[in-house]
Amino acid sequence: MVKIALTLGDPSGIGPEIVLKVLEKYSFDHTIILYGAFPENIHIPKFSMIHKVKEIMGVDKGIYWITSGQDSHFISGKPSKESGIAAYYAIEKAGENALNGYIDAIVTAPISKHYIQLSHSDFTGHTEFFAHQAHDADVVMSFFSDKLNVALLTTHCAVSNVSSYLNIDSVVAKILIINNALKKYFHIANPKLGLLGLNPHAGENGAFGNEEIKILKPAIDTLRTQGVEISGPYPADTFFAGDYQKFDMIISPYHDQGLIPFKMLSFNTGVNVTLGLPYIRTSVDHGTAFDIAGKGIASERSLVEAITLAIKMLS
Repeated sequence: MVKIALTLGDPSGIGPEIVLKVLEKYSFDHTIILYGAFPENIHIPKFSMIHKVKEIMGVDKGIYWITSGQDSHFISGKPSKESGIAAYYAIEKAGENALNGYIDAIVTAPISKHYIQLSHSDFTGHTEFFAHQAHDADVVMSFFSDKLNVALLTTHCAVSNVSSYLNIDSVVAKILIINNALKKYFHIANPKLGLLGLNPHAGENGAFGNEEIKILKPAIDTLRTQGVEISGPYPADTFFAGDYQKFDMIISPYHDQGLIPFKMLSFNTGVNVTLGLPYIRTSVDHGTAFDIAGKGIASERSLVEAITLAIKMLS
């Protein structure tokens, strides 16, 4: 029986309500275990409770809940240090259970980095947290939709620091993670990869930076010798005006370069996937939306897609 952890995100955000929408509208032929807290202004169904981790091994198909362990009373749209703590506790426990083999996949609802940082100042995001918890696993932040797939060579870092995170070895390692994941989880025999340049016009032969010449092109050459079908680096400003859909994965050196076009085309239908972890982790592609939390208007579409993709990757 496949077991999927579904973290509720910040209890004051839209996470809890979109989770309830999904559980009310859709049926999944698997075990779903909820981690986290609900706000007090939302009606909570009577879920079966799990009090001890080892109980997870014995549960059958259905929906179960492991509470956050927090006594605070949360209100939709009113985030706090305490709501951040509850969100952190949920992903911490889900990650631990995944690493110990109790669950097969984690699907995460949105958190607020700011409110978690009020109690955990070094927190920078789900991706980095799960990578560190898994003993600093080398991971790749990626995004999937029916329109395009995008992966990032860096995660949440300042644009001014992007170049310092790139070297030939790290680029090769991350692209191998991407290539292997597409083969393993998506059954693509020979993934076709396209790599974007870092600088304007992909550096234009060193006129606007030399990362393409010194790092990206040598990395491509190395990968090709290992049988990876990859091309580039392409100028990012014109790439998405062309035939980008011929690629199984578009690889971007930094966050906004890849996610602006992705979210323009696939917002609320895209799925965030952390590649390289010892378990499957997917997530919604949006934030906590505190301004509409509790109003019942938040869309559950991205969460449905995230759960569906996790199940597909497990098959």
